[in-house]
Amino acid sequence: MTASKGRFGLAAAFMLLALGLYLSPLAEWVAALVEWGQQHPVGGPVAYVLFVAAATVLFLPGSVAMMIGGFLFGFLPGLLFAALAIPLGAQCAFEFGRWVARPWARKKIADNERMQLLEVALRQRAFLIIVLTRLSLIIPFNLLNYAFGATAVSARNHLVATAVGMLPAVALYVYLGTLARNLGQIMSGDAAPPALGYWIIGVGLIAVTLASWIIHRTATRVLEQHLNDRKDVESTG
Repeated sequence: MTASKGRFGLAAAFMLLALGLYLSPLAEWVAALVEWGQQHPVGGPVAYVLFVAAATVLFLPGSVAMMIGGFLFGFLPGLLFAALAIPLGAQCAFEFGRWVARPWARKKIADNERMQLLEVALRQRAFLIIVLTRLSLIIPFNLLNYAFGATAVSARNHLVATAVGMLPAVALYVYLGTLARNLGQIMSGDAAPPALGYWIIGVGLIAVTLASWIIHRTATRVLEQHLNDRKDVESTG
């Protein structure tokens, strides 16, 4: 009971912090960070990685964070720093979701045999499923971090698959950041071409459809195996 209250209190404090950030002059803070990063070639990358990781945990837009990397450091360095920061932030959110939501999820599926089998299926094909859902930018990236934390997916699978699955998006947004004339263009969303949204939707739908098919196929196979094992036990008994 005490642990549950602690988790609830931490989750409430986290939500208040996230809300406070949205109500704060975030654009001014980002501008100050960018200016500081331009003046400090060594400390700038470290500050950027920590900022992006924190922004990911607190549901701030990842596309903006990645474009800032390109704007600040250029394509290759920006790609390196963003490719480190995005999985780091995702993993922090995953661990938070695991600590807060996983005990609740485990209780909910304890008496539901089919949900337990679905978790087994997810665990079996976790890497591929995570990669596909990361490629699909129509599913909110920040929300997925916490959702996967509530499942049986291993932390290592989540980290590696997220790094792989997010790499195309990181490269794209970092490149767009290199094309931005100023920070205001990035913050307003004008740095991304309008046609990009259609490509994101198209690729996202394909990736989600494929991921759903893999989950369904794997879950069906696991269920059939479970039923066959049960029949064998009953026949021998």
